[in-house]
Amino acid sequence: MHNIVIRSGSLRMGGLERVLIDTLNIIDREKYTVTLIIEDDCEEENIFAEDIPKDVELYFIKPKAMIDKTHSYRVKRKKCILSKILYNYNMHLEHKFTLKRTLEILDKIKDKHGEIDLFIDYDWGATRYIHKLEVKNKVVWIHNSIKNLMKKESKIRRFGRRLKKYDYIVNICDEMKVETENLYPFLKGKVKRVYNPLDYKKIEKLSLDESELTDKDKELIKEEYILAVSRLDTVQKDYETLLKALKVALENGFSKKLYILGDGPDRDEIEKIAAEFNLKDRVVFLGRKKNPYIWMKNCSFFVHSSKYEGFGLVLAEAMGLGKAVVSSNCSVGPKEILEFGKSGALFGVGNFKELEEILLKLENNKKLIDELAENAKVRSEEFSFENIGERLDELFNYVLGEKK
Repeated sequence: MHNIVIRSGSLRMGGLERVLIDTLNIIDREKYTVTLIIEDDCEEENIFAEDIPKDVELYFIKPKAMIDKTHSYRVKRKKCILSKILYNYNMHLEHKFTLKRTLEILDKIKDKHGEIDLFIDYDWGATRYIHKLEVKNKVVWIHNSIKNLMKKESKIRRFGRRLKKYDYIVNICDEMKVETENLYPFLKGKVKRVYNPLDYKKIEKLSLDESELTDKDKELIKEEYILAVSRLDTVQKDYETLLKALKVALENGFSKKLYILGDGPDRDEIEKIAAEFNLKDRVVFLGRKKNPYIWMKNCSFFVHSSKYEGFGLVLAEAMGLGKAVVSSNCSVGPKEILEFGKSGALFGVGNFKELEEILLKLENNKKLIDELAENAKVRSEEFSFENIGERLDELFNYVLGEKK
């Protein structure tokens, strides 16, 4: 029995957190003991805590009071030099505390289960101190395009130096793997690709579950609508292009409403854009929903407008429910998931005119919708629990030196 420790940042509502839970569920318990370390204890915001498998022991590193204190200075740091100084000081204290607490937790795990065979840094949050952890094998998961996230050459170079301290690096799509190896040629041979796993049986079951719906929701879900699901931010997500395309499409005969499911720091800004485009009556902001799948199941088709992605989890989720999907052709992930247009329609990043044309084309072409939906359903099997479970087991065998 091998001893695996997985470390990640939080259990808040988010795509990475959902994938983390699915990953925990597909690891073979006959071969591996699994312990989970979460950096931020967000208390009432630990949405996914209840979904952690019962046989996975959970440890938190930082208490909420510490997180909130640092965040309060972070918010004020651009306007107040004292807050900036206090923010930097508190971050320094947090980093010291995180390492100390992590080492204490690892010692507890060793006392209970023996030496740690594999430490998985699931959101790359341990890159600062990974070299200080005494474990047999260290693997880091990369969930996004390094170039898109880091942007500055100095940060990209520094990140590469930190990645060298891991035994293996896992990317979640082939395009990302190629990008990582091009950025860091010295990592070639250490970079592996494992798609995100999706529990389609659970997704299908939840897509029929009406327990979360309010009376208002039950009325809304009966209408004809297209759906977008994401964190509401304007750095990565491109809602301006989506809303502009919808505005023009409506002027040219498009009839469906747009429902936007999710919440985030830029919700007010996105709602303002919708108002400026006179779309208040055509766009519905559903807010945060733990179960997005019933809304996916009942939409006419799914639309995703993003400036960049890591994988595009919501695309694969909608595909598994047999939905036609429209996505921006951004790096990295969507084009690979959609098989370069075979299993979904792609439009250029920021190209509202191209998106508007796709909306109108799908509005009037049920045959095309059905064809895309059928291809999407077939393609989604690549990301199933069963398939990714096998790939994950192969990876662990390889890392632990058991590949024959």
